[in-house]
Amino acid sequence: MARADPAEHAMIRMELRRFTARCDMQEGLLQRADGLREVARLTSIQLPYKLSNEIEARDAQRRVAFKAEERARELIVEQVDAFRRSAGDYQEKLRGKMREDWANLTGPLSHLRSWANSKLLAAEQNQ
Repeated sequence: MARADPAEHAMIRMELRRFTARCDMQEGLLQRADGLREVARLTSIQLPYKLSNEIEARDAQRRVAFKAEERARELIVEQVDAFRRSAGDYQEKLRGKMREDWANLTGPLSHLRSWANSKLLAAEQNQ
């Protein structure tokens, strides 16, 4: 019934454009994020209820999650490489810092914790 109303349809389209622009902005911010805490914060973008049936809105939200996962993986690989290049006591400090950073991986990024731990384990075994 609400779709039959042209004013309501126009409002939904306007809200959709606003939401996709916000998602595009989040993607840009994710590319510049320099820490996992910031990536996790930028990942959680709420879909307005009015747009829950709109495919474009869900695609934009999914794109943000994908970009966040990509950036988080890049940051984790950088951390593991720094661990691999370090030596001695500094490795212990880095290991603690990495585990603390990985605790920030929550919500849609929580599956990356086990991936990060496997990368760290592989780096430890290759030394």
